Amino acid sequence: MEEEVRTAVKAKLLEIILNEQESLPRHSTARVIATVGRIEIPANTWNELLAFLFQCSSSTNAGHREVGVYIIYAIFEVTDAFADNLRQLLELFSRTIVDPDSQVVRITTVQALGKMADFIDEDQKEEIAIFSDLVPHMVNVLQQCLNDSDEESAARCFDVFDTLLLLEVPILSKHVQNLIQFFLNIGGNKSYEPVMRVQGLSFLMWAIVYKKTKIQRLKLVTPMIQALMPIAAEEEPEDSDEDSPARLAFKVINTLATNLPPQQVFPVALEGILAYMANADPLYRKAAMVTLAVLVEGSVDFIRPKFNDLLLVVCAGLQDPEANVRRAACMALSSFAEEFDQEVAENHATLLPLVFNLMNEPTPEITKQACNALDAILEGLGENILQYLPVLMEKLLHMLDHVQGETRAIVVAAIGSAAHASGSDFTPYFPEVMKRLQHLMTLHSNEDELMLRAVSTDALGAIAAAVGKDAFRPYLNDLMNLAMEGLLLDNTRLRECGYYFFAGIAQVFEDEFSPYLAGIVPQLIASCQLDENSTRLDNENDNEDADEDGEDTGEDLNYVFRSAIADEKEVAADTIGEFFQHTRSAFLPYVESSVQELIKLTTHMSDGVRKASCGALFNFLRTFYKLSNCEEWKAGIPVAVPLHDNVAQLNSLVMPAILAIWEDEDDKMVVVQVCQEMVETVKLCGPGVVADHITVIAEHLNLIFEKKAYCQQELADDEGLLDEDEQAEFDALLISSASDLVGALASALGESFVTYAKVFIPHIAKYYKKSKPTSERSMAIGCLGEIAAGMLGGITEFTETIFPIALKGLSDEEAEVRSNAAFTVGALCQNTNLDISSQYPTLLTALYPLFQGQQLENVTDNACGAVARMIMKHPSAVPVEQVLPVFVQALPLKRDFEENEPVYKLLFSLIRSQNAWVFSNLSQLLTIFAEVLSKEDELKPHTRQEMVEIVKALNSQFPELNIGGSPLGAYLQ
Repeated sequence: MEEEVRTAVKAKLLEIILNEQESLPRHSTARVIATVGRIEIPANTWNELLAFLFQCSSSTNAGHREVGVYIIYAIFEVTDAFADNLRQLLELFSRTIVDPDSQVVRITTVQALGKMADFIDEDQKEEIAIFSDLVPHMVNVLQQCLNDSDEESAARCFDVFDTLLLLEVPILSKHVQNLIQFFLNIGGNKSYEPVMRVQGLSFLMWAIVYKKTKIQRLKLVTPMIQALMPIAAEEEPEDSDEDSPARLAFKVINTLATNLPPQQVFPVALEGILAYMANADPLYRKAAMVTLAVLVEGSVDFIRPKFNDLLLVVCAGLQDPEANVRRAACMALSSFAEEFDQEVAENHATLLPLVFNLMNEPTPEITKQACNALDAILEGLGENILQYLPVLMEKLLHMLDHVQGETRAIVVAAIGSAAHASGSDFTPYFPEVMKRLQHLMTLHSNEDELMLRAVSTDALGAIAAAVGKDAFRPYLNDLMNLAMEGLLLDNTRLRECGYYFFAGIAQVFEDEFSPYLAGIVPQLIASCQLDENSTRLDNENDNEDADEDGEDTGEDLNYVFRSAIADEKEVAADTIGEFFQHTRSAFLPYVESSVQELIKLTTHMSDGVRKASCGALFNFLRTFYKLSNCEEWKAGIPVAVPLHDNVAQLNSLVMPAILAIWEDEDDKMVVVQVCQEMVETVKLCGPGVVADHITVIAEHLNLIFEKKAYCQQELADDEGLLDEDEQAEFDALLISSASDLVGALASALGESFVTYAKVFIPHIAKYYKKSKPTSERSMAIGCLGEIAAGMLGGITEFTETIFPIALKGLSDEEAEVRSNAAFTVGALCQNTNLDISSQYPTLLTALYPLFQGQQLENVTDNACGAVARMIMKHPSAVPVEQVLPVFVQALPLKRDFEENEPVYKLLFSLIRSQNAWVFSNLSQLLTIFAEVLSKEDELKPHTRQEMVEIVKALNSQFPELNIGGSPLGAYLQ
């Protein structure tokens, strides 16, 4: 346009909007003005617009004030053109937010502030302060919307508060306490519509995630739980997909449990749970059970010592006279079974009869939840299942033939779990199960049938692993064809379960699976390439997210992220990694295309996809390394044994991609996955995979220990880090995973790790103190032990730091810590070049109690390893004749078979040197040798070979022992 025409158009737009009385055309015109402003304002060709807006917003005419503020809001939606005028606009908003006549002006001001907030930088302290002072007025506006039952306007205000939570600038910081109380009041006020209460509770959920440190600092956890639990005891709607205040209350409690230290959350909640279980109102007892169910996820280590007492509470719920309470108790039991599989398995005699009774109930919802609980229990039941298997399978097959809907799918899943737990003992039931599941794999008429087909496909993968390839082979081709047909039915859940099935079959059949790769791998690649932005979620109500002027809001214009596709990508990435692992060289033609897709997925928006792709890439590295038949790696840098060219080439692609996402990763569990996968890879492949990247890896790890990593940003607020020993269990898991990687790097680098140890050992040592929880004390001492074992003589200069910690750990109240301390003592004594033999009497005195009455078998095993290493390092400093009877009495080792190396190395040495005590107790030693040789996996090959040679030598030297007539005779050939 000519400049004169443009000027005239701009002036006409301002004239039109001032004269327009109806909101719909007025807002449409405002958006046109904003669109024109996006071009004109930066070009300084509409300087009069800002003056016009200030004039309108300050007018005595309420309609003009509405126009002015709405145009400012519309401009902030589409451009940062007013970013240089924030101070002036904030001063204007400080007046419009308290407009005496127009609620529209006040609400639009709140919306405009929400958009403006995106343009405020952390260094704009004065603007932040002015904005922060407006927050109480914004609260008043929202309160008025609630009082007026204006749901639409309230929803807009809620959105603004949610937006402000996500910002790094501390606009809400000084108001957190008041805001938490305000939104708790909304959530608990039954006079408000449920939808508004849900939005209030949703704010609390995000506040916990993004303001966790402030919530801890202000000690708000207790009042939050005390306010949430009564809401949790309200009636819930019948539709399980419908949000309600009670359901949101449970979500908020779960968010507290997973984001804050369990010491601050669980005791308060437990007090409420026990009180509610004693309440005559079944809604309260139901709330108690669901609350317990949602607390478990973030409180596992904290709960473990209290497990038996809590199980009694769950059992009471399972036998409650009210159906809703029994159903909720099944949910709690499922949570327990998922996180405490070993403890639940130990209580099978109590739990399974209760669950079987609930499965017989006529109420479908209880039957469904009971089957869910059974499925979770069976996953970890192991050989304990065998005594129940006949009754269990009879019951499950009967239900499979008679129940319908979702419960039938859960029954199929439970059959798969029963197969997983029972292994080859499942074989007698295999024909009857196969007859039914093979039929279910043909269903495709509706969504319910597709779900049943999907779960059946998944279960058959577990069943194949249980019964083995020979029993499964006659069905293999037909089932593979059905599963591949399922991939084409355009159902993401069915594709996921198909991929699970293929991965399971590949694990069982290995090379025999290779012919199927050509048909399946392209499907996996296609799943990795699915575009989440190609489809929008169907909107049941076309106007549901529309603004009042009939136009889509900016949020609605964005494509909606489809989590179902992300789930499919996650499973596809996992499956690709497992295919290469199990089919090995047969997969080589697909490696290049697979790696390309997996690297792309490392930057995907879904944390699950990022985890899966990282895991698959590391799996590729490990598989390539195994295929390369490289000689065993040697610790140290420069690398003594180079990686094979193929491994090195893949590593040059994988490691930079992994490190790139680590730097900017905001999800702790992705970083945990990266650390865990890198540990496994470094242990297998040695220093070659990290040699070129060790400095960057060390920097990332150091940031984690300093709690400054990007994924830990919520650990600090405007007042800095919180100086507390207590931390959320997921935060502790991140530290633990980082320490595991430090230990693995120490082993791979050996004495080359000294420079890095100077940084890491002080960080790790501070986690061993009495005020820290068991898991962190155990982690600290265990990591110091791994460093001491891995660095060999390089540990010498750290001896005086590590020794007192390890000595103190030997008398720790927790067995797990004592076990790790014993290992650390042994590793330090073995490798340090500092003579600490003068401390041996003290160490032996501290180790002696670990040889008796230890419930955790690892404790005594590691004590044996420590004593063996001490004797081998300084034989004269140990009263061997006094120590050996106690030492040998503890053999063979029960669980930690890595310690067999020092234990038998010592015994072989004593036999060769003809130690008097050993020679007078040869029969006892030979009995131990016979037992340990009879086990396939307890000795390393070279130790087994050396033991056999010792037995042969003793047979020649002492024919009177009649070794040939003992179980050891088989090894004399």
